[in-house]
Amino acid sequence: MIVTTLTYKKPLSEVQKYLNEHIMFLEKFYAKNIFLASGRRDDRIGGVIIVLSNDLQEVKEIMALDPFYKHEIADYSFMRFEPTKYLDEIKKFV
Repeated sequence: MIVTTLTYKKPLSEVQKYLNEHIMFLEKFYAKNIFLASGRRDDRIGGVIIVLSNDLQEVKEIMALDPFYKHEIADYSFMRFEPTKYLDEIKKFV
């Protein structure tokens, strides 16, 4: 898995302008079973997307399709993560 962290570099008013497009982007990759989870960071400075891939280049290419990336709304960081303990309910994803 790769944990992708988004950090907004524009005000929330700019984030809001592209939020619906961003949600459509998320839905597209959930439908393909590529995203496991996503959501806002508690402090509203960005978000997190957990991607079911170990291919960093692939994940970067996917994130380049995000309207937040295209419109320079957020910076992205990537961390590979290999779960060694997890709920049985998500075993098929690990």
